[in-house]
Amino acid sequence: MSFGKIHRLSLLVSASALILSACGEGKKEEETAVISPAATEDMTSAVVEAPGPNVLEIEAVGMSFEGPSEVPSGWTTIRMKNTSDMLHFAIVDVLPEGVTAEAFASDVAVPFQKAMNGMNAGDEEATNAAFGEFPAWIAELGRNGGPGFTSAGHNSEATVYLAPGQYAIECYVKTAGIFHTTPMEDRPLGMLLPLTVTESEAATGEPEANVTVNVTNSGYEIVEGALQVGSNMIRVNFVEQQALPTFVGNDIHLMRVSDESDLDVANSWMDWSAPEGMETPSPVEFVGGLNDLPQGAHGYFKVDLAPGDYAFIGEQPDPAAHGFLLPVSVSE
Repeated sequence: MSFGKIHRLSLLVSASALILSACGEGKKEEETAVISPAATEDMTSAVVEAPGPNVLEIEAVGMSFEGPSEVPSGWTTIRMKNTSDMLHFAIVDVLPEGVTAEAFASDVAVPFQKAMNGMNAGDEEATNAAFGEFPAWIAELGRNGGPGFTSAGHNSEATVYLAPGQYAIECYVKTAGIFHTTPMEDRPLGMLLPLTVTESEAATGEPEANVTVNVTNSGYEIVEGALQVGSNMIRVNFVEQQALPTFVGNDIHLMRVSDESDLDVANSWMDWSAPEGMETPSPVEFVGGLNDLPQGAHGYFKVDLAPGDYAFIGEQPDPAAHGFLLPVSVSE
């Protein structure tokens, strides 16, 4: 037998309270850390500090991230170059004290894949057993932004405040039912990039936005400005945050809408717990976004837009039903 969506999500409710408890705790920006890498062409040199945000660069190559392992603290623009032939995003995980990226891969990513396998097979016992393998420290795992969904061959960027600490950048999009974070022989950490943010006294500033969006538990609201042709810097205020049954919180992504059916297709695709959910290739084109930030924090993402129809959309089951699908148009 196979699980329906309601049954599938009911299996996740008890575990979701653990994995995302940190998302809704109302942390202040100054207490929240985000990580991301910066590099030159060979992706190995130090971050270049500027009067504005630091600039950190990572590259999605196949199902791996490449980038430096250490960056300074401060407001930071995370630029992701997607040179692969599949969709990716780069969500920043804040690791609990003493937890390594290797522990994240073995203790979180591996059980998640086991649970997905059980869900796909309709095996409730195996699914629940996999969720039961999560370590106690998963309740302390945080998330702090990073570039949103970015289609193959595209670049995207998000700007967030990075405090000193230990982090890991991950992409858990699926290919043939396998999360990209699942460790493999040729990539022991899966699509996971460990990073250290070091203490820095250098001043960094925030970018100037032409659009401001508020995110609440009821969805999106554009409170200032409008999208325009060309470059857009979008400020996102996370007024509220929540722990959803699928282990995710409120986020925001921007997709192109070439046909009205794109909205329905994307609405179904945004649920990773569905067998076809968040599978590559994606059914629509994504141009960027901003992943989960804690309640009370804010960040930015930049997009270059041509005239046409777009939509803000959240990664969660049935975002349209919960206010997380907002069509927008860009005109000359």
